[in-house]
Amino acid sequence: MSLSDAPTILTSAMEDYLEVIYHLEQESRIARVRDIAKRLGVKMSSVSSALKILGTRGLIRYDPHQFITLTEKGIVRAREIVRKHEILKRFLASVLQIDDSVAEDNACRIEHYLDPEVINKLIRFLEFVQTCPVDQSRWMEINAESCHDCLVCLEQARQRINARTIAQRAALEDGMTLAEAAPGTRVVIQQIQGLEDFRENLGQAGLSEGVTVEIESHKESNRDLNLNINGYHVTMNKHDATKIFVKPV
Repeated sequence: MSLSDAPTILTSAMEDYLEVIYHLEQESRIARVRDIAKRLGVKMSSVSSALKILGTRGLIRYDPHQFITLTEKGIVRAREIVRKHEILKRFLASVLQIDDSVAEDNACRIEHYLDPEVINKLIRFLEFVQTCPVDQSRWMEINAESCHDCLVCLEQARQRINARTIAQRAALEDGMTLAEAAPGTRVVIQQIQGLEDFRENLGQAGLSEGVTVEIESHKESNRDLNLNINGYHVTMNKHDATKIFVKPV
C-alpha cells in the first residue's frame, strides 16, 4: 500500500495541520505557509516538512511556490477532525460547564484519540441533554450537585412538554419551513418537498426526515443558512430551505 492510499495513518500533529489548513481555506480560500506557522506557533521550516508528508499522502496540493489547498480526500479527513473537535468542545462547555478557552484547549488534545463510535455516542448524549423535557439543564446549572425534589423537575418538565407541543402543533399547522427557523434554534425535519434528485442531494448532506438541525446563523446576504447537522457544518440556499418543513425541538 502506498502512502497516498493510506491517509488515515497520521500523527496528531499532522491532523492539526490538516485542521488549520481547512480553517484557513474556509476563511480565505487558500492557505499559506506563514499563516499555518503563525496559527500553530511553529517555524516555517517545520510547516514545509509537514506539508511534504501531507502532499505525498494525497491530502493537500502542495508546491513550495504556490498556495496550499486540500484535495477531496483531504477535505473529507479534515471535516472529520473539525467535527470531532467541535463536538468535544460543545460537550465540555455545555454539559460539563467548562470555560470556553479550557474546553477549546482540551478538545484539541482529546480529538485525536476518539473513535467515530465514541463521537456518535457523544452526539446522541448531547441531543438527549438538550431535548429531554425532564430538566437536564438544571443539572448543568447547579454543576452536578444533587437535587432532592423530583416533583419540582417533573412539574417543570410537564410545563415544557405542553409548551413544546403547542409550538410544534402551531409550526405544523402553519407549514413552518427551515428558512423560517431563527438562528440559535434547533428543529426536526418533518417533510422534504421537491424532485427526487433534490432530496437525494440533501440526503448526501445529512438532511433527511427525522434529522435534528441546528440553525447557526443566516448569512449577511440573507440568502444562505449556516446549519449544524450532527457536528457537520452545511451551508444551504434559503430558497432550497423553503422546501423543507420542520417543527421546533
